[in-house]
Amino acid sequence: MWQQVESAFLSAFVILTICGPDSLLRVLFTFGHDDSHYQRDFLRPSLPGLSEKTIIQWYSYFRDICSNWLVNNPYQIGGVGQHVEIDESLIAKRKNNVGRIVEQRWVFGGIDRATNLGFLQVVPDRTRATLEQIISRRIAPGSIINSDGFASYGNLANLPVVPPYQHLVVIHDQNFVDPVTGANTQKIENYWKNAKRRFKQMSGTLDSMLPSHLDEFMWRELYGKNPHDAFNNIIFHLSQWYPAP
Repeated sequence: MWQQVESAFLSAFVILTICGPDSLLRVLFTFGHDDSHYQRDFLRPSLPGLSEKTIIQWYSYFRDICSNWLVNNPYQIGGVGQHVEIDESLIAKRKNNVGRIVEQRWVFGGIDRATNLGFLQVVPDRTRATLEQIISRRIAPGSIINSDGFASYGNLANLPVVPPYQHLVVIHDQNFVDPVTGANTQKIENYWKNAKRRFKQMSGTLDSMLPSHLDEFMWRELYGKNPHDAFNNIIFHLSQWYPAP
């Protein structure tokens, strides 16, 4: 897969080189701002020979850079005594003319209350085995995991991690915050709201591209909180994938 990406990346690089020596930086600058108004008001007028299709391709390549960096620089959230909230959400698309659901993808996520560091991952199902494997890999041992009462979370305190997880449950049919333990999932719900703002911009996006959009969202949370950081970091991460000879 990465070989195909590199081949397409180099092809687009040739196109941008023809358009001008500063074309790549202009596209990177616009990607850093993550704003359609910049693409309309800054990028397209400054590069009249650059088609919308080519811009879309470049944004796709930049998402691949984000994905590659996250794969090669994995991280865990939580830690001993730190509260982590987990939840899963259904991402669905509907046909405009009928309104029936044509694609459904489950996404599982978690967030550290103290650091606001989170993760999102497309999952094939919500079985205990699937979610426990992700939890063990993405959440540090000793974390205090807050969840709803979904059955697949029922064995978290017994997972073979040292020190073990603590597991607090809130039953949403009864309370938003458990009155005894204080367990809640309010922060992960807000995390989902922020992520879904990006999903709304993906209308018409191929289902196969959902993971790369999730990776871009996580990458921006880590490395692109503002346009300056996003611009500098995407250039740096690009340079690590394509180091100078």
